[in-house]
Amino acid sequence: MSQRIDIQQVLVWAFRVQKVETAASADPDAMTVYWAVLALPVPHATLIRRYAREARRPDWHAADTPTVSLEGVRRLRRLYTEWVRALVVLQRTLEGTLSRFHVTGPCLDEQPWLRERLRA
Repeated sequence: MSQRIDIQQVLVWAFRVQKVETAASADPDAMTVYWAVLALPVPHATLIRRYAREARRPDWHAADTPTVSLEGVRRLRRLYTEWVRALVVLQRTLEGTLSRFHVTGPCLDEQPWLRERLRA
């Protein structure tokens, strides 16, 4: 029986734990994850690999400084939205393809700043 795992966790497992990019013989499931990531458009693959290696997600919050630019905020939010969308594509791509894992998620809002604005 396969283990349920969130798409973010399986990416961290493949890129950070299995070191799929440099390992001589990585787990076959890690290799499947790796090739699925590389099949994404280059900007999305680069984004996914970066945050998987770092075991974190893009920060969409504006810096806590008085000189935050509107363009900087838009860039951060666009990056976060693209990252979430790429995770959705990967989850669907990997669904049913891994022997050890059943990939779920992502349980993330594409635009969490909108929900935060409603609470204020």
